[in-house]
Amino acid sequence: MVIFISLILIFISLVIIVLIIIKKMPALAILDVDNMAKEKEAKFKNLIIKKRIDRDIAKVSGIFGRFFIKLNSYFSQVTQRATDRLKKAKLKHKISDIIPYQKKEIILKDLILESEKLIKAEEYSEAEKRLVEVISLDQKNLLAFYNLGKVYEKLRKYPEARQTYNYALKLSKQEIKEGVEDIYITPQEVYFSLAELEQKADYIDAAYDNVLEALEIGENNPRFLDLIVNLSIIKKDKNSAWQYFAKLSEVNPENNKLSEMKSQIEKIKETNTDEGGE
Repeated sequence: MVIFISLILIFISLVIIVLIIIKKMPALAILDVDNMAKEKEAKFKNLIIKKRIDRDIAKVSGIFGRFFIKLNSYFSQVTQRATDRLKKAKLKHKISDIIPYQKKEIILKDLILESEKLIKAEEYSEAEKRLVEVISLDQKNLLAFYNLGKVYEKLRKYPEARQTYNYALKLSKQEIKEGVEDIYITPQEVYFSLAELEQKADYIDAAYDNVLEALEIGENNPRFLDLIVNLSIIKKDKNSAWQYFAKLSEVNPENNKLSEMKSQIEKIKETNTDEGGE
């Protein structure tokens, strides 16, 4: 039905355009081109014809163009809604499939292993497919969400990575609340991943806040301390830099970057002192 209506409208438009051309042709006959060179005459007529027809077609096409845009937009929205419903129905059907627990566990384990191999091989798009399949079967699979966040991060899909990590964080906290043993991914680890993500996305304050959350949970992990010292240096927050530098020195005295970090922190102090003297 839509195609039939569109064809009728296109036919009407063509008829109108032809009528415009026929109507404008007599006006060209009265042009005085006797004194023009024959070579210029043809060009001149063509130019006039083109300009007149272009102007009139623009008026008509503008009306029909706007109509077609609205028509196309409407049917695109209808089609998109229908497609979304089909996708949701398909996913719902897939999730609701009755699979024996043991068989389901084997499928999930195999998919996770496949996704990890694909991630190591840097085949991130294929890894994403496997992880989405895991989530379609188990919507509370913490490891799948966390690894999917890593995949999105590698693909530089930062908003998707952020959203996925945040959901993984929610699941991790829920597992602790429920007393689940042997949690694959701890909240500290998710906060740290969020901090690294925000640093890559150039949101330094958000990165700092996330790694701070990881540290406040209670674990002085050298990786967390290393990151917060570097972020403090970037923020030019010398008090924070010294505070966490001291903790890092205590926890990981063999860190090869300590001397370089110390030098960078001292430069922040010197810069601030110079500015104060001015």
